[in-house]
Amino acid sequence: MKNVVTLCCFLLFCLSANGQVIKGKVTDIIGMPLVGASVQWVNSDQGVVTDIDGLFSIMDENVSDRRLVVSYVGFRNEEITVGDLAYWEIQLIEDNTIEGVEINAKGVATRFTDDVNKVEAIGTREIQRAACCSLAGCFNTNASVESATSNIITDAKELRILGLSGVYNQILFDGMPFIKGLSFAYGPGSYPGSLIETIFVSKGTNSVLQGAESISGQINIIPHKVDKAPKWFFNGFVNSFGENQYNVNHMLDKGSWNNFTTVHLTLPAQKRDINDDQFRDVVQTQRMSFFNKWVYNDNDDSKFKAQIGTRFWDEERVGGQLDFEKENRGSNEVYGQTVDLTQIDVYSKMNLELTDDLSLTQLNSAFTQNQQSYFGIKKYDAKQLSLHSDLYADFYFGNEHNIKAGVSFKSNRLKEEIELLEEVDFLHFEDEYNTDYDLPGAYAEFKWNFEPFVFLTGIRTDKYGEFGWKHAPRLMMKASVWDETDIRLTFGKGIRIAHPLSEFINVLSGNRDLTAFTTLRPEEAWTTGFNLLKTFRINEVKLTVSGDYYRTSFSNQIFPHFHHAPRTVQIHNDFNESISTNLHFQNNIQFNERFDIKWSYDYLDVYRTVEGEKRSLPFVPTHRWMVNGSYSTENDQWQIDANCRFTGVKELPTTEGYPDEYRLSDLSENFTILDAQLTKRWTNFEIYSGVENIFDFRQENPIQSAEDPFGPYFDTAYTWGPIKGREFYLGFRYSIR
Repeated sequence: MKNVVTLCCFLLFCLSANGQVIKGKVTDIIGMPLVGASVQWVNSDQGVVTDIDGLFSIMDENVSDRRLVVSYVGFRNEEITVGDLAYWEIQLIEDNTIEGVEINAKGVATRFTDDVNKVEAIGTREIQRAACCSLAGCFNTNASVESATSNIITDAKELRILGLSGVYNQILFDGMPFIKGLSFAYGPGSYPGSLIETIFVSKGTNSVLQGAESISGQINIIPHKVDKAPKWFFNGFVNSFGENQYNVNHMLDKGSWNNFTTVHLTLPAQKRDINDDQFRDVVQTQRMSFFNKWVYNDNDDSKFKAQIGTRFWDEERVGGQLDFEKENRGSNEVYGQTVDLTQIDVYSKMNLELTDDLSLTQLNSAFTQNQQSYFGIKKYDAKQLSLHSDLYADFYFGNEHNIKAGVSFKSNRLKEEIELLEEVDFLHFEDEYNTDYDLPGAYAEFKWNFEPFVFLTGIRTDKYGEFGWKHAPRLMMKASVWDETDIRLTFGKGIRIAHPLSEFINVLSGNRDLTAFTTLRPEEAWTTGFNLLKTFRINEVKLTVSGDYYRTSFSNQIFPHFHHAPRTVQIHNDFNESISTNLHFQNNIQFNERFDIKWSYDYLDVYRTVEGEKRSLPFVPTHRWMVNGSYSTENDQWQIDANCRFTGVKELPTTEGYPDEYRLSDLSENFTILDAQLTKRWTNFEIYSGVENIFDFRQENPIQSAEDPFGPYFDTAYTWGPIKGREFYLGFRYSIR
């Protein structure tokens, strides 16, 4: 017995002397294993490569520096401090110069990146945790972006960051500016969720490469990579309102050229009126879109890369009273609102590597949209042509320092015409409105890497026509002063040109009289941000804590004013104090690869000063909470997701001066929305089913004076909560790799 004990002690000593086995898995951002990735100890020749499943196993014998470097061709290196944790899941991000317009990130679900600015990456698995039929529905589980309805009758959406209107965050598709002007109100609903691989979200001002428009943040939508997407992908969806959606993706590999195509179709819902106000609770939408992208990348000669993309989007929306048909549009017999639009997008990216450290990138994009809409007796005809071109040099030197410098040109032609088809004595804004401009510009950006600090400084200057040259400086800093602890600071100026009618479409949806606006100056604002991000690891549990503070101060803001006089709305230059303050706390707990919980809290103080009086902006809650969780079985065949959102009281436009029967409270109610989804997976096929708004909360009377839609007090500007009620849905996904 004594000999056995001695032998056991000797074996334990030998195992201890031989070190610990560190295991893990290396994948890309969508969770695909990277075969042959290198995993090596820093300052050591000990290393291994991953197997066919992306798995690795490495000893820490005789290792003094407990840092691992994970590398893979075409991806950025990832360095991790191992500590006492014996198992790691590591996601690598692509390192492709031509993607310089994108915000780099890593993560399968929502994760924070290691970029200079704080960036959240919403991956495919996160998008699929809810009924994400379109971009507008991809943020139900994300606290940084709020998808808000700007017109309930046509279901126009906007994506808000920091409590500010969605016009102040820059929305990009594949790094290109396609959602602005006419496409702002309906664009978020036009990109199907099955098209999207990753969404990158950042707050505050960003890199000057994409322009000066980002004031509250930036959203960059990245479609599926053509060399990683399944050869075929099919998705179908139907909800309890009768709406159907269908998506087909196809990937074609032709050697140096790869092609990705997606086709989307939405069929309209049934007529529905739960609160008996004779208005439809669900807009009837018929949408068809086609997206095609070619990518050139010759592995034998990788000095030149190119991408060419195009999209066609046609849509029809019908809302209003139950008896309304398209034949009634424009008349004062039955009230309705219709939207008919067609948009074509084209873009290209080309990158030429001149040396190992220097490359040139050219970006070109354009879109055109024709729209004809009816809002009761108001006819709205609009056309827009937008062009954008960039050429910049990208140079690396020293210890990962980087300089980017280039020139840009933007051109916009927007013509909007409003015609009153019936004579009324309380509307006086029948006119033609043009927003035409050309913006030549230049920019430079410097990235300095002085471990543990990284600085990103940049400035761009653009000529805003008669208003002259305007400068937008930016400064960002990241400090990794402790293990898995990042501190970030951001400070910068944002400048944008407003498109007031197309961006604030709710101005046309009601019967408020619009005060015709004169010359509008560019909007300008300074945004300051601070972020602390800390990760704790306790055995398999990964705990990420994040705290944000952002403050935006406008020197000129153009926003619809509902307070000046009853039944009116004014749009003009406003040089009064306008401040947005946002405090955000978030806690992500990943218990293991199958179970995680995330909760967050937002405090918002958004106001402007009018005649010395502080007035909160309408429809912005002071308090918001969110909790969501996801659990999947060990074989990933079953997954359940739940999400709970609490929205606090919002201030509403005043009805002071209205007749007693039309006076409303100046404050909304607070409300809670609970969603749940169950997913069943097989090898290439999955079914998902869920329910949104389980408690069936609805704003009872969202339309003021619904009984007299052609009268002076008809207004849709008082919508502060959901109106559709509980929604059940069922869908499937099928892929062939």
